[in-house]
Amino acid sequence: MSKLKKVSVIIPYREDRGWLDDAIRSVENQTYKNIELILSQGDCGVSENINNGIKKAEGDFIKYLCDDDILPTNSIEDSLQGFKKGIDFIHGKAKSFDGMINNGLVYEPPKKNLRLNTLISHNHIHGGSLMYRREVFEKIGLFNETLWTGEEYEFNLRALHSGLKIGYVDKIVYFYRLHQRQKSIGNKSNEYQDLRREQIGIIRSWYI
Repeated sequence: MSKLKKVSVIIPYREDRGWLDDAIRSVENQTYKNIELILSQGDCGVSENINNGIKKAEGDFIKYLCDDDILPTNSIEDSLQGFKKGIDFIHGKAKSFDGMINNGLVYEPPKKNLRLNTLISHNHIHGGSLMYRREVFEKIGLFNETLWTGEEYEFNLRALHSGLKIGYVDKIVYFYRLHQRQKSIGNKSNEYQDLRREQIGIIRSWYI
């Protein structure tokens, strides 16, 4: 992969929850150096903040990083290796941490070479591990700002439904922080989780 290729890393956030500097530093410490860092802050939903960042991005490849997470130092370099001919976006392994990264658990998707029907059945992708060619957004548009959950899941289903191809990188390309303020798992109430499952079911129905 040519070093001339620029990668835009977008950090979307509403406010600094105490971990933003860690996220920024993890981008600055990448082994791959042709990186454009975009801080996309706004009092709006995650999708809108990501979309605002994408509109500003000048990179050939685009990745988003949550403000409470960090990237392994080889994340960008390893991710780019997945863009073989015909591959439009990639996913990989991710590792959890709540203190010491060495103590975290690795998420390795049980299915790597994904197709639309496979992803409809189960979301095997860890959202943080994703990276896209910028042409993906030119072809299918941006993230759906009307959604309150499952934003990247819907986008990936839309991409596969549109005939785009996903590849897999057999490396840990993302560290995700475990804490009680996470949108997906922080709220463990049955009512909230039932609403999430209902919304994900609606998203799936759009692409069946």
